[in-house]
Amino acid sequence: MSGQSARLRVWRALPDRYADRNVAASTVDATGRVIALLVAPDATCTERGAALQPYAATAVVIDGRDVTEVAIPELDLRFPKIDVLGDGFVLAAARCRMPTGPAATTVAELEAQIPHNARVVNADGSIRTTFHAGDGIEQLMVDRAGSIWISYFDEASICAPHPVRQNHTQPPHRTSMSMPGLIRWTATGDAAWYAPRDRNGPASWVDCYALNVGAHRTWAYPYPGFPLVEIDQDGVRCVRRTPVRSAGGVIVAGQRVAFVAGQGHGPRAAGRYLVTFSRIIDGPVEATTTTPLLLPTGHRPTTWARRSVCRDNRMWMQFGDERTWYVLTV
Repeated sequence: MSGQSARLRVWRALPDRYADRNVAASTVDATGRVIALLVAPDATCTERGAALQPYAATAVVIDGRDVTEVAIPELDLRFPKIDVLGDGFVLAAARCRMPTGPAATTVAELEAQIPHNARVVNADGSIRTTFHAGDGIEQLMVDRAGSIWISYFDEASICAPHPVRQNHTQPPHRTSMSMPGLIRWTATGDAAWYAPRDRNGPASWVDCYALNVGAHRTWAYPYPGFPLVEIDQDGVRCVRRTPVRSAGGVIVAGQRVAFVAGQGHGPRAAGRYLVTFSRIIDGPVEATTTTPLLLPTGHRPTTWARRSVCRDNRMWMQFGDERTWYVLTV
């Protein structure tokens, strides 16, 4: 694999007719379509410290030359995430206010305190259901089977059902879980798998640095150990040592793996990414070559990525222009 280049190419861009709208969230779905949540310029959903007012949004799906719009009125999600789910969408607020003050004395009281910061939206923009997805969301991605994968950063917490229930005829009690790392949800908003509760996985999920949701497998790359964790619908299949620390993207193509990590820190390092091409050899992942990440022009990006999405052998990235997605294929 020596001499392999890491040059991005343009994938898709929002049409010019949306130039007067702000991009509150955007992603690339399991089939390669670009999804964007557009809001008016005065919407405060992505402003830190600003009072959040309900806002109208438009979900836009770009599939080649086909563009579909769905109006979603009266959203109240701060720092929203979005992906396609069936013929509709799933959205979640990356930050939400967790319960504070006196402890709840009943299950009903506790449930009333817990914020439902996720929405499953129908094809016509109406709300199908809501659920509590926790605070500190890093990424939200839906796989081809319709499972919702949500990864979390180190400040995250969630009110999760207690793993041990004494009386199965009663509603489950909840407990505060810090550093949930990664959770797989059903299409109806029920938690089906928690990373920290899987005994086959790493002992700690402080921060899920990178996530790759593929067609048949999901790969996670959690701090502090930065292993490559292979996951299917039953849970963790394998945990492999990796040669790279602090990568923001992981691309997987069979036994080939590529890690995309920033080179240095501070303003002068902005956009200086290195791609470490690697191979799975008898368990661990071993590096084969490292090369700079380049734009289609052959130059390095001048800003850090605003957003990134990894699915199987491709990683999509946005830089200064949040309307254009680039792709790197392994």
